[in-house]
Amino acid sequence: MKYFSRHRSTWLAILASAASVALWFSIPSERWGGRLWAVGSSVCHQIPSHSITIAGLQFPICARCAGLYLGSLIGLLNFATRGKNNGLPKRHFLYLLFVLLMAWAGDGINSFISDLINQPLLYETSNLSRLATGFGMGLVMSVALTTLFNIVIWQNAEHQPVLQSGWQLLVYAGFSFVAGSALWFASLPVFRFLSTLSILTILGVISMLYTVFWVIVLKKENLFTSWQMLSPYLIAGFATALAQVWLLNFIRLRFLG
Repeated sequence: MKYFSRHRSTWLAILASAASVALWFSIPSERWGGRLWAVGSSVCHQIPSHSITIAGLQFPICARCAGLYLGSLIGLLNFATRGKNNGLPKRHFLYLLFVLLMAWAGDGINSFISDLINQPLLYETSNLSRLATGFGMGLVMSVALTTLFNIVIWQNAEHQPVLQSGWQLLVYAGFSFVAGSALWFASLPVFRFLSTLSILTILGVISMLYTVFWVIVLKKENLFTSWQMLSPYLIAGFATALAQVWLLNFIRLRFLG
C-alpha cells in the first residue's frame, strides 16, 4: 500500500491510459487503416480531392495536414537536439515564421473560398501547394510546441531559443524536401509507412499538448528535471489524446453519419 501511495499518480495515469486504449480498439476499422483514419479525422477534413491517393488508397489526412505533421515531426526531432531551450527565436526568425504561417493560412483560405464559389479565387490551389505550405507550417508548429513544452515543464530549462541558426532551417528544409518528395512519388509501401508516421505524429503532438494541460491544471509547472519524473503526466497526456480521438469519432459516427 505504501508503494501504491507513493506512485499513485503513475498508477492512475496507467489505468486511464489502459481505458483509453480499450476505447481506441472499439473504433470501427472496416476500411484500410481504419484507426489511422480515426486519428486523422480528429484533426483533418479528409476531403478526397485535397488528399494524395496512390493505387486507390487515400492518405489518412489531406495534403496540407500531411505536410504539417510530417514537417512537425522533422522539426521536433531537430529541436530535440537543442536540449531544454525555452526562449523565443530572434526577430528575423519570428518574421520568417509569420510569413510561413500566413502562406499556410492564405493557401487554406484561398482553397476554401474557391471550393465555395466553384472557381479559383486568387489562384488554383493544388495538392502540391497544400503540401508545401503544410511543411512551412510544420516548422512554425514545431518551434511553438517545443518552446511551450520547455517553458511549462522543465525546472532547469535554458533561456535560449530552439531555433537559433540558418543551419537548422537548412536541415529542416532538406529533410522536408525528402519527405515531401517521398510522399509525392511514393510506392505503396512508402505510402503506408508515411501514413503511419503522420498519424503517430498527430498522436504525439496531441499528447504533448495534453501533457502541458495536465501539468498546468495540477499546478506542477517547472518542477521536472527528468523524463522519468514527467512520465505520469506523459501517460496521462497520451490517454487523454486517445480519449479525444474516440470521442470525436463517436460524435461523428453517431450524429453526423
